[in-house]
Amino acid sequence: MKGGDSINSKYQEYLTEKGQEKLSSFSLMGYDTSQIAKKIGVSEKTLLAWCSKYPEINKAVHSGDDMADKLVEKALFKRAVGYVQTERVQQLSKEGDMELVKIVEKEVMPSTTAQIFWLKNRCGYEWDGRTEDEEDDESGVVVLPPIER
Repeated sequence: MKGGDSINSKYQEYLTEKGQEKLSSFSLMGYDTSQIAKKIGVSEKTLLAWCSKYPEINKAVHSGDDMADKLVEKALFKRAVGYVQTERVQQLSKEGDMELVKIVEKEVMPSTTAQIFWLKNRCGYEWDGRTEDEEDDESGVVVLPPIER
């Protein structure tokens, strides 16, 4: 078998259900096509060619994108608004067993950084820090509105 033949026939593995699940899992972990290609041992150009030629591979490569984005969006929102975290405190007993000592609820305060990031990306036109007079200014300087306390 020629060197290129093994790579050219490797796509068949990813036409199977197991192969597509593998590609989907990489996508769900947030890997881009370059990273997925590296994980499966082909060039990005080869993977993109497979995606163009085989809809099943394309779907698997991109299937986790939306879900991964939604998970991160949910985590960012949670961090932006704050939340309560329950912690279980355990310690070793005299007998050497782990025993529950107490359950503590801790409040995780909202993050202003997460809030700014969220607002600039979701409501950018309102939160980009520019006024109408500055719209045509190409100096690269962004003036942020004063912080109200």
